[in-house]
Amino acid sequence: MSATASDIVRRAYDAFRERDLDALTEISDPAIRISSVTGILSGRETPYEGVEALAEYVRDVLTIWDQIALVPEEFHDLGDERVLVFGRVRARRRQSEIDIPNAWLWTLRRGRVVSVRVYAEPTADARWLFKRRGGSR
Repeated sequence: MSATASDIVRRAYDAFRERDLDALTEISDPAIRISSVTGILSGRETPYEGVEALAEYVRDVLTIWDQIALVPEEFHDLGDERVLVFGRVRARRRQSEIDIPNAWLWTLRRGRVVSVRVYAEPTADARWLFKRRGGSR
């Protein structure tokens, strides 16, 4: 039985939680592209690109955040190997703590992650629009 796009995305969250670079690399396309808040906070002007940048991304996560947990709650298979995930980010940086809603749009190609875009604090309007377009819960 082959893994669905949502199964692979769930594996990515597990690998991130464990900071397992080998597992992240295994499920990533060589041309992976990651657009994230961590990148912005680390001073990047462009997304992380390529599997070699995965190590840089994980290193930046460990440098920027004292603690961070991604909490995926809703997985929506959009077809065409795309998965929209709604959830929360719980993080601490120095004396500041955040617990905010978040969304991630994952794109896969032939069962490997090609891109992930992070949307901090998605609005209720985005959820409403998604539901109107026929998304599933």
